[in-house]
Amino acid sequence: MKKLLSLVLGGTFLLFQAGDIWAASTTFTVSATVPAATGVSILVDSINATTNVFTELPAGTTALSFDPMAFNTTTLVYLPTVYYALNFSVAGGSGEPDVTATYTEGSNPNGATNGLGHKSSATFAQETAAGETLLTTPAKQMLISLSGAHVAFTQLIAGSYLRMYLGVCTGGTSDPAGCVPFTNSDASGLYTGSLLITSVVN
Repeated sequence: MKKLLSLVLGGTFLLFQAGDIWAASTTFTVSATVPAATGVSILVDSINATTNVFTELPAGTTALSFDPMAFNTTTLVYLPTVYYALNFSVAGGSGEPDVTATYTEGSNPNGATNGLGHKSSATFAQETAAGETLLTTPAKQMLISLSGAHVAFTQLIAGSYLRMYLGVCTGGTSDPAGCVPFTNSDASGLYTGSLLITSVVN
C-alpha cells in the first residue's frame, strides 16, 4: 500500500511541474525595417507613334529625338516617328519623388519665335496596375510653358508612379492650346531645347 501511495504521489508531482511549464509566458519582439530611398530613378521609354509600342531605353538616356519627321500629305504637317515617356520612381528604398520641370528653348531655325517649345508638349499621368489617369494639375501644355511645373508626391495615390509624356504636336484636337505643328512654312534645320527635371525624394 505504501508503494502504491508513493507512485500515485510521484505521478501527481510530475504533472504539477509540467503544468507550470505549460503556463509559462514569453514575450517576443517582432520588427521589420523599411530602408529609406537613396536616390531617384527616371526610366525612359520610346513609343512608336504608329503602333504605340513601348521600348525601354538604356538607363541614363537623355538624348530624346523625334526624328525622322515624316511629312503627311493629307494633313500637310510633319509627324514624329516616336514620342517618349519619362517614368519617375525612387531607388534603394521607400519614398516618393516630388517632380519639377522647366523647359528652355535651344536652336531655332525659325528665329526668335516658333521654336520646338511651341511645337511640342508635355502630359502628366498617374500610373497604377489598374491603368492610367491623366493629371489636370499640371495640365497638358506646350514645352515652352513649362517653367517650374510641379507634381507633388501627395497628388498620387499609394502604389502609383508619375509618368510624363513628351511629344510633337500634330494639329489634332489633343494638342494643347497654342501648339502649332511643323509644316513646310517652317524653316528647315535642327530645332532643339533642354528639359530640366528636378526630383526630390519625400
